[in-house]
Amino acid sequence: MMRFVRICFVFFFLITTYKFANAQYFSDGQDPASIRWKQINTNEFQIIFPADYEEKAKYMAAIFQDLLQKSGKDLNHKPKKFSVVVHTQSATSNGMVAWAPKRVEIYNTSSPDNDAQLWIDQVVMHEYRHVLQLDKLEQGFTRFLNYVFGQQATAVSVGLYLPAWFLEGDAVCSETALSESGRGRLPFFEQELRAQLVEKGNYSYDKAINGSYQDYATDRYKLGYYLVGKGRVNYGDLLWNNTLNQVARNPLGISPFSKGLNKGMKENRDAVFNSLSEKQKEILAKGVKVEPINWTEVKEKNTRADGKLMLYYDTMKQLQWEWSVQDAELKLTNFEPLANREKIYTNKRFPHLNESGEVIVLKEGLADAAYFELISKEGKEEKIFVPGYDFNTGFDYQNGMLIWSERKEHLRWEKADKSVLVIYDTNTKQRSRIKNDNALFAPAFSDDGKQIVAVETDNVGDNKLVIINRETKKVVQRISLGKEEFALSPKWDSKNTIVYILLNRKGKHLVSIDLNSEKRTSLFAFGKNELSQIELSKSYIFFTASFTGIDNVFAFDKSNKKIYQVTSSRFGARDAHVNGNQLYYSNYTSDGYVPVKTISQADNWKEWDGNYTVFPLAESLSEQLDEKMVPDTTNLDRFQVKKYSKLAHLFNFHSWAPAFIDGLEQEFDVGISVASQNKLSTLLTTVGYKKEEGYENGQFYVNLSYQGMFPIFDSKLTVGKKETQFASLADRIAPVQVDTILVHRSLNQWEWENSVKFPFDISSGKYSTRITPKLTYSLIKLADMKYTALATTQTNPLGLGEYDFGVTDFTQEIMEYQLFAYNIAKSAPRDVQYQWAQVLEFNYRHTPFGDSKLGETWSTEGHLYFPGLVKHHGIKLYGGYQNRSSYNSRFSNMIKSPRGMSDIYGEDIITTGLDYALPLFYPDWNIGPLAYFKRVKLNAFVDFGYQKGRFMDKNNNFNNYKDDYTSVGAELSTDLHLLRFSAPFNLGIRVGYEDQTENMFADFLISFNLSSF
Repeated sequence: MMRFVRICFVFFFLITTYKFANAQYFSDGQDPASIRWKQINTNEFQIIFPADYEEKAKYMAAIFQDLLQKSGKDLNHKPKKFSVVVHTQSATSNGMVAWAPKRVEIYNTSSPDNDAQLWIDQVVMHEYRHVLQLDKLEQGFTRFLNYVFGQQATAVSVGLYLPAWFLEGDAVCSETALSESGRGRLPFFEQELRAQLVEKGNYSYDKAINGSYQDYATDRYKLGYYLVGKGRVNYGDLLWNNTLNQVARNPLGISPFSKGLNKGMKENRDAVFNSLSEKQKEILAKGVKVEPINWTEVKEKNTRADGKLMLYYDTMKQLQWEWSVQDAELKLTNFEPLANREKIYTNKRFPHLNESGEVIVLKEGLADAAYFELISKEGKEEKIFVPGYDFNTGFDYQNGMLIWSERKEHLRWEKADKSVLVIYDTNTKQRSRIKNDNALFAPAFSDDGKQIVAVETDNVGDNKLVIINRETKKVVQRISLGKEEFALSPKWDSKNTIVYILLNRKGKHLVSIDLNSEKRTSLFAFGKNELSQIELSKSYIFFTASFTGIDNVFAFDKSNKKIYQVTSSRFGARDAHVNGNQLYYSNYTSDGYVPVKTISQADNWKEWDGNYTVFPLAESLSEQLDEKMVPDTTNLDRFQVKKYSKLAHLFNFHSWAPAFIDGLEQEFDVGISVASQNKLSTLLTTVGYKKEEGYENGQFYVNLSYQGMFPIFDSKLTVGKKETQFASLADRIAPVQVDTILVHRSLNQWEWENSVKFPFDISSGKYSTRITPKLTYSLIKLADMKYTALATTQTNPLGLGEYDFGVTDFTQEIMEYQLFAYNIAKSAPRDVQYQWAQVLEFNYRHTPFGDSKLGETWSTEGHLYFPGLVKHHGIKLYGGYQNRSSYNSRFSNMIKSPRGMSDIYGEDIITTGLDYALPLFYPDWNIGPLAYFKRVKLNAFVDFGYQKGRFMDKNNNFNNYKDDYTSVGAELSTDLHLLRFSAPFNLGIRVGYEDQTENMFADFLISFNLSSF
C-alpha cells in the first residue's frame, strides 16, 4: 500500500511540473479543415492521411510492415499497434513521436538537402525507432503505471529517465544500420563534434547535453549517435536492451538508466580498453605522429557509478583519439581566409563575390541571428539584410540581387506553411517575394539574372523543376520528374541547360537537362554516397562530397568525365563558389565556418580514384544488425484504404489519473480525471471531478477546446455546491433593525464559459506576427441559496434572531472582448530578451445580460522591446491603462501593478515600467547532477503607478482621491538546467523599494521555457 502511495505522489508531482502538465496534450498545430482524410488500418498499425496521398501511404505501410520484422531485432521487441498521421500541406521536412496520445506524425515534404536515400524511407525508419523505444518501456512496473495513469505514465517515464541524446542517437543508429545511407554516413553530421574534440577537447557531460552560451555544443542527434553507436559496438546489443528493461521495471528508482548502463559496461569494459591499447600500438608502429594515451589511466579516471557519465567520457576520449589519428594523416590544401575566426561560435557561409570584388556571406551564430553580411577587400564587415527563417540551402547572387527560400506561415493553419522565394535588391534595398501555390526551394539565377531555376514540391511530395521569369515572377516552364525522383541544388550550365543532383531509389546522380527538349543526360552515378551543392564554371561542375570521409569540394570535368578532389579540409569544406580562377568556399573550424578562397587551378587537384571512404561506426552497426530495410512493394493493393471520419473520431481518451489534472488550464487538485486528444489533435478534452476549495462535494468539470476550424472554440463547464462563511449586514424581522452577523451560505453554482478566437498569423520575413481577436461569454447561475445565521456581535443585546436575507436565484452573464497581438523580430541565442518586439493587448468586460450587473472594465497594455546600449543587452518599456465603472465594478485588474506592492484599484489606473537587462557571465558550471548554470544575468527596473477615483463616506458623500506610487529594484537570475532536464529554468531573486508602504521587498522568481525542450 505504501509503495502505491509513493507511486501516486511521484507521478502527481511529475505530471504537475513544467514538462509533464503539457504532456497530457501535445499538439504542434492544425492541418487545413478542408482535407479529406483516409486510413489504412491493419492489426499492427494505422496510417491516417489526406486522400491524395493514397499511393504513397500504401508504400509507407509496406515500410512499416518491413520494419516490424527488422528494426526491433536488437531490442528483442515488437511494438503494440500504433497510429501514424501524415501531414502533406507543410513545407517542413520533419517527423515526431508523441505518447499522450500515442502516435507518429510525419511531414511528407522531402528535405531540400536530403542525404542519399528517399525522405520517406529515412523519416519512417527514424520515427519507428522512437515507437520501439517508448513501447518497450511499457513492461514491468511501468506497465502497471499505465493502468493507473494511462499513456501519460510512459511519457513521464521517458521524460524522467531517458536522455534526449539516447532517444535521438538510437534512432539515427537505426536509420543508418537499416540503410546504405543515413546520417551516420555524413561527414557534415560528425564535423561539429570532431572539430570540438580535436581543437578544444572534451566538454563536461552537462555542457555537452545542455549546451552553452560560451561555446557551441553539438546537438542531441549527433552526440547521441556516437554515444549509442559506440556503446552498441563496444558492448553489444544487450547494453541498450537491458538498460531499457531496467528503466521499465524500476521506474521509481533514482537512476535506473545509469544503473543499467553501468552494469552493462562493467562486464566488457576491460576488453574495450585493451583493444584501444592494441590499436594505439599499431598506429604508433606505422609512424603516425599522435600523442600516445595511457588507456589504463583513462579507464580508471572515467570509472563512475553513473553509467551515463562513464559512457560519455569513455566515448569522447575514444573519438578524440581516433579523430586525432586521422587528423595527423591529413595533407591540407592552402587557402586564404576572408575573415577572422570569431571569438564566439559563428558561421559565415555560402560566400558569393559581387561586382566590386566584395564577398557576401550568410552569418549566424551564438551572438547573431542570421543575416547577410558584406566583407570588403580590406576585411571590413557590414550588415546587408536580415532574412526570414530559411531552409538551410543557402542563397544565390547575380547582378546585385540576392535570392533564397524562406518559410511563410499560413494565415491560420500551422501545418500549411510554404517555402517561398525571396529576392533582395542590394542597390535599391527592396525585398520582393515570388508567390506560388506549391513550395519552392533551392533557387539559382541564370548568368544574366533574368531567369530563376528552382525545385517545386507539391502537396504529395512530388518534385518538379521550374523556370521563373524574374521580372514577372511567373513560372514559364515546369519539368516533371519521374516517380520517386527528387531534384537537389539545380544550377544553370548555359542558357538552355540545367545541371542538378537527382535523388532516386538508387541514390544520387549528377545529371543535366536540356530545357528545349527536356531530355535528361546522366553525367555520373554516385550511388548511396553523399554529394550536394553544385557550382558551375565553363569547364567544371563543382560539388561537395563525402568521398574522403570529410566534406570536400570536388570537380567534374565536363570534357573527360573525370572527377578531381579540389580541397583537402581538416574538418569540412562546403558552399563552393567560383569566380574566374578563384574558388571561394566555407571552411569549418571548432568556432564555426570561415569563408576562404584559393586558386582554382586543375594542376593542383588530385584525380579521384573512385574509392569511397567508409564510415567505420556506421558499417559496424550495419554488420551487427545484419538487416536492411527492403519493403515488399509487389502488391501494395494488399493494404485496404478506407475513409477516416473526423466526426466519428472526435474523442480519444488516452490518459487518466486518481487526481484532477487539466493540461489545458494547467490545473491540479485532489479528484479524478480523464484526458482526450483525438489523433488529428482537433479536439482536446478533460473530464473529471475536483475537490475545489469551498465546495462541499467538490466540482464536476468538463473542458473542451475544438481547434479544427478557422476559429478556435473553447468551452468549460463546472458544477458544484458552494459553501462559504462570512460576516454580513442582515435585516432582522422583529424588531426591525440591521444586525452584523456571521453567516453560513450554501448554493448550487453552475459556471459555463465559452469563447471563440481567430488566430491570424501574418508573419513575414524576420518577424513573427500574430493577431488574435477573442470573444468570451460566461454564464454563472447561483440557485438554491440558503443562509444560516451563526453568530452576532457581543454588543447586540437581542442576540440572534430571524432575518430576511432576500434570498433569490440569479445569474451573471459576462461578456469579454479581447484583442491580442505581437510582432517579434528574430533574436540571437545570447540575447537576454527580444531585441525588437511589440506585444499589445486590449480587453473590455461588461454584463449586458442576466440578473446581476457587475459594471464594466476596459484596459489596454503594451510591452515594447529595444536593443540595449551593448550587444545582447535589452530595454523593455511597459505601459498600461485601465478604466472601471464607478458602480458595481467587481472585475479584477487586467493590467500590471508596480512590482513589490499590492494591486491598485482606482477607477482609472495607469502603470508604466522601464527595464534594462544584461548578461553578467556564462559560467557553464554544474553542481553534480542537480543543476547546470549556463548564464547569470541582471535586470534593473523602475515602475510607476497612478490611480484616481472616488469613494462614499458614512454620510453618503462622494470624495475624490488620487495616488501615485513608484518602485525601483533589480532582479538577479540564472538560466540553468535542473536534474539534467532538457527544458531550461530561470531562477532568481527580485529586491527593491516601493513607496506605497515605504518598505523594501523581495520576491523569488522562477520560470521555464518549454519551447527549448
